Amino acid sequence: MNIADLYEKFRDRLTRYAISLSHNLDRADDLVQETFVRALRHSQQLQDMNQYQQEAWLKRVLRNRFFDEQRTNQRQLHLSQQLAAQLRRKDSGSALPTYDEVIALVPQGHRDIFEMRYRLGMNSSEIAQDLDISPGTVRYWLHQTIQCLREQITQQP
Repeated sequence: MNIADLYEKFRDRLTRYAISLSHNLDRADDLVQETFVRALRHSQQLQDMNQYQQEAWLKRVLRNRFFDEQRTNQRQLHLSQQLAAQLRRKDSGSALPTYDEVIALVPQGHRDIFEMRYRLGMNSSEIAQDLDISPGTVRYWLHQTIQCLREQITQQP
């Protein structure tokens, strides 16, 4: 079975699936086209599959492409919001926040870890040993704290 046959066979199903994800007919058509472009590169692999595997493969490629674009759009939106906030701060003549102002924004439960990392300069293994938790937990809490700070800073006028 060649790509043209696959396209005829699965186009309608993939289009419906893409519409259910994107809620936009034009975007759905683009997703289907991008899926079949990828299928061209993997045509030999697709020929070795049965029709259920082919459909599953095509839907997974379509879904992955959709979510990749969603993440990219979110990153671009976040960066543009940060840039706009920085420009507003620059125009208003306000100085960067002090460490005490930043630490006041950190959730109470994570302040100790944040202080150990950024004031004392300890790494996640040292913090974990000191607090008797895993280094992965320390890194996760630091990540969550930084995400929280980013949200709060971008929301400030």
